[in-house]
Amino acid sequence: MRLVLAFLALGFLAACNDFANDGAVETKPPKVETATTEVATDETAIVEDGAAQDETTIVVLNENPDISNTQDFTAVTEAVTAKDDEARIKAASEVYTVVEKTALPKRKGKSANVVQYALATTNEVGEKIYKRGNPLAAKLAEKNCRKYKTADIAQLAFLEAGGPKRDSRSLDPDGDGFACDWTPETYRKLVN
Repeated sequence: MRLVLAFLALGFLAACNDFANDGAVETKPPKVETATTEVATDETAIVEDGAAQDETTIVVLNENPDISNTQDFTAVTEAVTAKDDEARIKAASEVYTVVEKTALPKRKGKSANVVQYALATTNEVGEKIYKRGNPLAAKLAEKNCRKYKTADIAQLAFLEAGGPKRDSRSLDPDGDGFACDWTPETYRKLVN
């Protein structure tokens, strides 16, 4: 049955392809004419039609008009000079700004904050700090952690449910205070 449906689908697609251009069947691809172009060594690049353009003009290669010379190191080094690089670096450095560290904003309501928790803790992942009494906690944590899309969301739910001291949702079987493979190192590195 699947084979029959596959052949029908292929036939339908072939029929649609034949009528894609207002019913006209195209028998051969259109002919593409390539023009010979060169990059001048002076201030401008002159293309075949005589129009002057700046020296960073992308020149079309003769073999394929869809491919530019931007991947050709020799062509790019001839078109872009060190002075151009200096000007670009200077312009970028003028708009570059350094943002100073600020305190984390306070959240309204009961919501926990995983960033503040990560910065407040000093223990390593897997280092037992809190007592967990359930011997099946590892299996439960594996099952329960699948309910959350990310480890950050699981850690937030863990903290809001009374963690790290209590693990009512069985998300922290090893008692390190970090739920579902969540690690505080990401946030700690941002501060250091």
